[in-house]
Amino acid sequence: MSGPALFFALIRWDFLRELRRKEIVLNMSLFAVLMLTIAQLGTSGDSVAMKNVGPVFFWMAIVFTGTVGLGQSFAAEREGGRLTGIQLAPIDLGVFYLAKVAATWVYMMLMSIALLGVYMLFFNFMRWDLMPSLLCAIGVFTLGYSGVGIVLSSMTTALRGGGEIVLRILILPLMVPVLLLTLMVSQATFGEQVAGGILGPPLALWKYALTVLSLDAIYLTTGYLVFPKIIEE
Repeated sequence: MSGPALFFALIRWDFLRELRRKEIVLNMSLFAVLMLTIAQLGTSGDSVAMKNVGPVFFWMAIVFTGTVGLGQSFAAEREGGRLTGIQLAPIDLGVFYLAKVAATWVYMMLMSIALLGVYMLFFNFMRWDLMPSLLCAIGVFTLGYSGVGIVLSSMTTALRGGGEIVLRILILPLMVPVLLLTLMVSQATFGEQVAGGILGPPLALWKYALTVLSLDAIYLTTGYLVFPKIIEE
């Protein structure tokens, strides 16, 4: 089977499994709603505080909620020794990695869109004119997040119960540069600067997209090269 055919076949298999199990997107969405509920209660309805720190809560909800899905990304492969079968199969493990990233990215986007709806309700955010910019930022952010997360998830999957904790500890430092850039573009995505511009001048959306896509390319290329070695170990 050629690379593109294998890539789409693996994505299709992952989607069919998720449709049957209904675990990843549902669990991530519930966890995200819980985080935003706590954040909204913490602001006590203060409109100024909600505008200043609301975007921080939104992006942190995506970061922490994503680890829930990443922790389950290799659950099916771990059951019954299927991961060993994948190692022995005559397939390109780099393509397997890219397919996992693509599927996880779709799950993250679905969760983020659901989270955005809850955010609009809880934080009274009705800037429909900013939706294209916000969805663009979510897309490029979650792509790099998925690329890094799948590599780390493959490393921590053998830890079972403690895998998600280790995953959170490892992924946060790697995503800090992207997260800071994402908060700096809040003027274009949320219409407000985070904490009154404490992170510096606002960043233009096109500069943000170009910079983060470059980082995404580095993450994905590194993952493509490193993932087969991790699986073999």
